[in-house]
Amino acid sequence: MAIRLIHVSDIHFGSGESHGRINPDTGLNTRFEDFTNALKRTVDYAIANGADIFLFSGDAYRNASPEPIYQKMFALELKRLSASNIKTVLVVGNHDQILRSSQSHAMSVFQSLEVAGVLTIDKPGLHVIDTKNGALQLIGVPHVTRHNLMTMEKYANLSAQQIDDVLIHHVADLLRSYYEDLDPVIPSVVTAHMSLDRAVAGIEEELLLGYTLTFPADMFIDERVDYVALGHIHKHQIIRQEHPAIVYAGSLERVDFGEAKEDKGFVDVVLERKKTSYSFKSISPRPFITVDVDTVGNDDPTAAIVNRVTREAVSGCVLRVRYRVEQERLLEVDEGAIYAAAGACMSVKVQPQLVHEHVRGRLPALTETSVASPLIALSTYLDEVAPDRKDRLLDRAKAVMDEIQAELHKEKCD
Repeated sequence: MAIRLIHVSDIHFGSGESHGRINPDTGLNTRFEDFTNALKRTVDYAIANGADIFLFSGDAYRNASPEPIYQKMFALELKRLSASNIKTVLVVGNHDQILRSSQSHAMSVFQSLEVAGVLTIDKPGLHVIDTKNGALQLIGVPHVTRHNLMTMEKYANLSAQQIDDVLIHHVADLLRSYYEDLDPVIPSVVTAHMSLDRAVAGIEEELLLGYTLTFPADMFIDERVDYVALGHIHKHQIIRQEHPAIVYAGSLERVDFGEAKEDKGFVDVVLERKKTSYSFKSISPRPFITVDVDTVGNDDPTAAIVNRVTREAVSGCVLRVRYRVEQERLLEVDEGAIYAAAGACMSVKVQPQLVHEHVRGRLPALTETSVASPLIALSTYLDEVAPDRKDRLLDRAKAVMDEIQAELHKEKCD
């Protein structure tokens, strides 16, 4: 009989809130509400479709010291799963770890309370989980860092790269030993929170932590494994199609504009020995939209920006408006009109990008011949920087030059 498994990852409660606002009815940030609703919809799906296992492959919160409201909302969903007789597996990710102590992490509370039906993976291990549709073998690997090895005396003289090599070989050997212990008849899953060498990293900016250890995907390839559920990379992707399938669920909601083009959701897995199937389910994440406008040389920069916002903004989206404008014309832009045009958006950020004319490099068209006449030089310059206003500005320049000539002539006559 097939086992229904829901593969979820990288919820990151508490992240992305700079793109939201306070909901006056709840007192919560609207982006946090997006994240909680995404998890709720995922749990709804698991319950409605009779899932056996809810597998979360790491990073429940933005950091390892989550606010109580984040823990509360996460725990409420775990409780719903438990009440529906759905077993839950929680893998400790890098954002869940407290580096100064290997004995504590953001999900320690669920171990301490011994929540029914919840298994927390905070160290590598092989587990057999009984579900209402049969047994499942699970190999779990939490996020691995070089931190602990660096503090051990026998590795004290190794370089960072050498320590990484030790870790990679150690994890690969550990997995091979677990594979040897697998029952070939029972379906098996490997879950880990790590980066693989074949993965395409997401481009979220807020949660980048710098160093990350990369493991070879080949260490998960074994005919005794049916599905590999990965976390850590925010971009949903399939590293290997089958035998076994190696899949990143991706993050459950968009964190920032770096993920604007990435769909978000979870993976629905129908697990059977040697014939596992799976499909990605979108949670229809809130749109992140950027409107870029170049107003340089435009007679009415505000109208140009408002027109673009009106055409491109989507109701309820997180909107970023970036516009180029000459420094001396910045005050001509009515940002109030821009915000009014974006009134249906959930949140709006307006970002002017100033163009400093005095640092502009010499135009190639300004040759010695053209600069011999000020009007010719000005005409050439306006062709480059303000073609729409060229004629009007040339007329004004001619009028000024006529006044100068008249004054100089008068001084000569006097």
